[in-house]
Amino acid sequence: MNFQEIILKRRSIRKFTSKKVESEKIDMLLKAAIYAPSAVNKQPWRFIIIEDRKLMSQIMEIHPHSKMFETANLGILVCGDLQAQHGPGYWIADCAAATENLLLAATALELGSCWVGVYPREERMKSFKELFLLPEHAEAFALIALGYPAEEKKMPERFSPEKIFLNQWGKI
Repeated sequence: MNFQEIILKRRSIRKFTSKKVESEKIDMLLKAAIYAPSAVNKQPWRFIIIEDRKLMSQIMEIHPHSKMFETANLGILVCGDLQAQHGPGYWIADCAAATENLLLAATALELGSCWVGVYPREERMKSFKELFLLPEHAEAFALIALGYPAEEKKMPERFSPEKIFLNQWGKI
């Protein structure tokens, strides 16, 4: 699969098989995330690997859209270290870039993944900060469910030329 195919094939997978994700693949996912661009190369992202079923049950209790953790056998919580960011708010874009790299790497490794939103929902951020014992200077950004897919999703048509402008908004 070439890179363009990986981008187009990536889908949110919410049903997983019981096959465990190998530690080598976890390392590759994290390496892909860490190689994302960040403002002034500050790399404020931090990652919590989640394999504990009890934690996954707690995630499903506190996050209304995390039912996929019933079958996912791996989760990664992407967090931002506010002390490491370039300036106020930069951690958000940096963590988004790391998250996208991780999702694309999962597709390349034939894993299924689903980005479960945490930021900017204050109640979710607070719950995850408490559950994962994040320090005061860290914030939860995104939760990613991972595993071997038990479903396949077709690529929808998303290309919309009407969303593309030349030199200024609204000009074609």
